Amino acid sequence: MKSTFFFKQLNSPFHDPVVTVRFRREKKAFLFDLGDISGLSVRQALKITHVFITHMHVDHFIGFTRLVRCLLNRVEPLHVFGPEGILRAVENALGGFTWNLVRDYPFRMEVCEIRRDVHLRAGFYAHESFRRIDHASAPAAENIIAADGITLSARIFDHGIPVLGFSLAEDTHINIDGAALEKMGLVPGPWLSQYKTALRESLLTSGRAAGNTSGPVEGGGRIFTLGGRDFSMADLAQLAFVTKGQKMAYITDIAPTDDNLRAAVELARGADMLFIEAYFLDEDIERARARNHLTAAVAGRIARQAGAGDIAVIHISPRCVDMHEQVVAEAMREFKGDVG
Repeated sequence: MKSTFFFKQLNSPFHDPVVTVRFRREKKAFLFDLGDISGLSVRQALKITHVFITHMHVDHFIGFTRLVRCLLNRVEPLHVFGPEGILRAVENALGGFTWNLVRDYPFRMEVCEIRRDVHLRAGFYAHESFRRIDHASAPAAENIIAADGITLSARIFDHGIPVLGFSLAEDTHINIDGAALEKMGLVPGPWLSQYKTALRESLLTSGRAAGNTSGPVEGGGRIFTLGGRDFSMADLAQLAFVTKGQKMAYITDIAPTDDNLRAAVELARGADMLFIEAYFLDEDIERARARNHLTAAVAGRIARQAGAGDIAVIHISPRCVDMHEQVVAEAMREFKGDVG
């Protein structure tokens, strides 16, 4: 199965936590947290369409103005999601600069502040010198994006302040059989994305998208004109095979409280990859509680209870810089249940 999206840690586990997600055959990418992004090229930055910020501590937000600078000439807007206080943080960050020469620039930014009872929204636009323009609020909802077969969910955790954790899930994965494509004399192109969209709509109509069953896709009534020939969805049915969609979760900077741990397990349930902090070793559990961070053992336990396929340890304390292997080993022992 070819992956729909690809995720990668931008920095080392001892540096600012930042995870990038790019999408197959699409000129877009997501960014989870916005700490030091100096390792991100301008070419890569220009593909960022959505940013998901856990909280505004400096190691999770200092890259904000660098990203804005990279995107000033881009037409496509940037969508930013963050916890309580993100609107004020964005407003203050932009307010620290003079913008009298950007009124002809196309850049627009839409920001959503996720609270327990409401989602607050505001826009910041270059042609308005980035003054804050408040929009209508929206009812609180766990799923903050649901489009093109992708669902992005957010949960609020406690870190002494409200912080967010995120999961990115594909409703179903539509596999294209390259051999069948060649046999029919068809070549890949933008039409494949349109074809997949039509298939997803058909799956949703049939109720199959919510399940994990795999098999060929029947399709709907749309007609595709390819190479001068018309193809119905039924004609193209042999090209596609549906399987369970991908899922990743991103959780960092949460206190090891019972409420947090339960919410973390639910958010990461069934994730193929869980990016999770392991700030301290379990021998420092009392320090972890005092600093509102997870230990490696707790991180591994969350992954195991969530049924995650794999775990990536992020955000390790600089105190453990000489114990990287030990931190990872502790997390993996709990993850695999090898704690005898």
